[in-house]
Amino acid sequence: MEQKIRKASFGFDDYLDSMEQMKKMGGMSSILSMMPGMNNSQISQLEGQIDESQTKRIEAIILSMTPQERANPDLLNMSRKQRIAKGAGVDIAEVNKLVKQFDQARKMMKQLGGSLKGKKGKRFGMKLPFGGF
Repeated sequence: MEQKIRKASFGFDDYLDSMEQMKKMGGMSSILSMMPGMNNSQISQLEGQIDESQTKRIEAIILSMTPQERANPDLLNMSRKQRIAKGAGVDIAEVNKLVKQFDQARKMMKQLGGSLKGKKGKRFGMKLPFGGF
C-alpha cells in the first residue's frame, strides 16, 4: 500500500477494500468515536452529515466497473461512465463526482507520498517503531 500511495497508483479496488474495512470496524460513526478528543455532541453532529446510503451508492458504482477500470481509473471515458451509471442505477453526475473525488484523493496521496520520501521511519516528526513510511 505504501508503494501505491507514493506512486498514486491505487485504484478503485483499493478504495473498495478500505470501505469494507471501515464497515467491519462499525462504520464511520464508530471510527469517529475512537478518535481522541471527540465528544458525544461532536460525534452526533458529524453523524448527521454522514450519509451511510451514500457509501452503498459508491460501492454500487465501483462494482459496476470492469476489473480493468477499477485497476486503472484513467480508462474511464464518457461512454464507460454512462454504462457504469446505468449498471449502478445512478445518474452519470454521481459517477463523475466519484471519479473527480477519487482523482483529487490520488493527487493528495501523491503529494503526501512525495513529501514522505527520504523520511523513512518518520511520520509527522515521530519515529515509527515498525519502520513504515
